[in-house]
Amino acid sequence: MPPPERLLVALLAAGESRRFGMADKRAVPLAGRPLLHWVAAAGRAVPAAQHILVAGCDLAPSLLPAGYDHLINADAGEGLAASLRLAAHHACAENAGGLMILLGDMPLVTADHLVQLLALFHPARPVFSRPPDGPPQPPALFPPACFPLLEALSGDSGARSLAADALIAPATAESLIDIDTPEDLAHCAALLA
Repeated sequence: MPPPERLLVALLAAGESRRFGMADKRAVPLAGRPLLHWVAAAGRAVPAAQHILVAGCDLAPSLLPAGYDHLINADAGEGLAASLRLAAHHACAENAGGLMILLGDMPLVTADHLVQLLALFHPARPVFSRPPDGPPQPPALFPPACFPLLEALSGDSGARSLAADALIAPATAESLIDIDTPEDLAHCAALLA
């Protein structure tokens, strides 16, 4: 496990949210607070050298979660890979011992699950989360050996190509809910209620 002083936590929230409609999905309230702030709180519970939010320059200052530095993704329209490249480049520049990737639209991720990812840290293999009967997905943890592979990604498929050799942290399907549509948000709100 990378020591806290060498871990970088990156919360990716630069997507265009086309399926959600006209509203800024990151700011939509869920049980009284912005959607983005839910997973930010889980990430902030993980001791790290730095917590960064990768988002476009359109991010309202009020949406920047406490304890996070804003890393501007000028290529957000390219897709998820642009944010991953930027986070990996920053991790390399900071000589990070590990890079934890969170997605801003997964509000039910828990700090306990993120600790489970850290417990599985391997110096040569990534760690991905996986719900029952589902594919590997974020949150994920990458050792420095994976940073060049992340920096070479393109398109909107994310780091899926690195999951084949990954270690797996099991999670409940509910904890890995990804909010893509208003219906997903309503379902998540019902689970919280």
